[in-house]
Amino acid sequence: MKIVHVCPFFAPHTGGVESHVRTLATAFARQGHEVTVVTSRYRRSLPTEEHRDGYRIVRSSTLFTVFNTPVDVGVGRWLERVDGDVYHLHYPPPVTPYLATRALERLGRLGPTVLTYHCDLYLPGVHGMLLTGLYERIFLPQLLRHAQRVIVHTRSYGLTSAALRSVEPIVIPSVVDLDRFTPAVPADGLKEKLRLQGRQLLLFSGRLVPHKGVEVLLFALRQLPESVALVVVGRGPRLGALRALARRIGVETRVRFCPDVADEALPSYLALADLYVYPSRNRLEGFGLALAEAMACGLPVLAADMPGVREVIEPGREGLLIDPLNAEDIATKARELLEDAPRRQAMGRQARARAEERYGIAPVTQRLFALYEGLLRERR
Repeated sequence: MKIVHVCPFFAPHTGGVESHVRTLATAFARQGHEVTVVTSRYRRSLPTEEHRDGYRIVRSSTLFTVFNTPVDVGVGRWLERVDGDVYHLHYPPPVTPYLATRALERLGRLGPTVLTYHCDLYLPGVHGMLLTGLYERIFLPQLLRHAQRVIVHTRSYGLTSAALRSVEPIVIPSVVDLDRFTPAVPADGLKEKLRLQGRQLLLFSGRLVPHKGVEVLLFALRQLPESVALVVVGRGPRLGALRALARRIGVETRVRFCPDVADEALPSYLALADLYVYPSRNRLEGFGLALAEAMACGLPVLAADMPGVREVIEPGREGLLIDPLNAEDIATKARELLEDAPRRQAMGRQARARAEERYGIAPVTQRLFALYEGLLRERR
């Protein structure tokens, strides 16, 4: 089968959507399918075309990036040259899938088209709210009408998204490479390198942007014993402010910011932790892929009690739900698990089992491929 993914950003850009698409592209290519990823050339130093892990990446000409949205006007020209049996669009950011939809309609390729709705569109400030409302009223309905199927990663997110009221999405979770994220990965002396010997460790991984809630996690750390430290893996525009906050509230010596961790090294850092904390606090999180990656590594987790994220775990089994805006609640539940090693270890084993059952490459690609085949049969 010829599978075309249309993704606004792609590697080397990092994020949950990019990781999801990359894992799917690699998996389907290894299964013998012809896979192409059409994405933006958001940086002029990136090659227009390359091959990686058995699939092809093509990058369309991009005028500029605004509000973290590439305006890649060349996406239609690439779709004229890329032959697919199935076109799988990923949203948001919004412009790329919208331009792809217009191009597919113009070319007469009316399907089958699948849209994964990763999360609601969110832009900060009054102007951001106006732009979001404008797009969702004018452009998003056309995108949803064009797609033969709309996918969400969790049922709770689909039910609570105002933008999806006119459709009945199907639920297929995000995907984790269980061979890469595994409890068997060694930490390779990282604890000594980070000067954290003898401490219990909380860990967060992800982009350092406001909605991730790392500020609240720092305040929660202040309420935990001195023997507890925090490792923050990731970079982003909030890095400097977070370092300053750690100094200001007196936890600087107990936090290690690790902004230069290569993607391949992330499982080794997860192997350091006693407990993974995911305090994201708004609807830019439709699933929480980093949470599922930590579970695959056998970590018990504290997950934000938010639509989408809360559904990744079964509360009390693989971890606990936390109020992402409440540092006291995070600290109380972290202390509860850090002081109970047998319970923590049992949760870690159950977390790995849930990842294997629901989020591994095999169960996710099987469901997607069955969807693709069903749409092709309908078309014929």
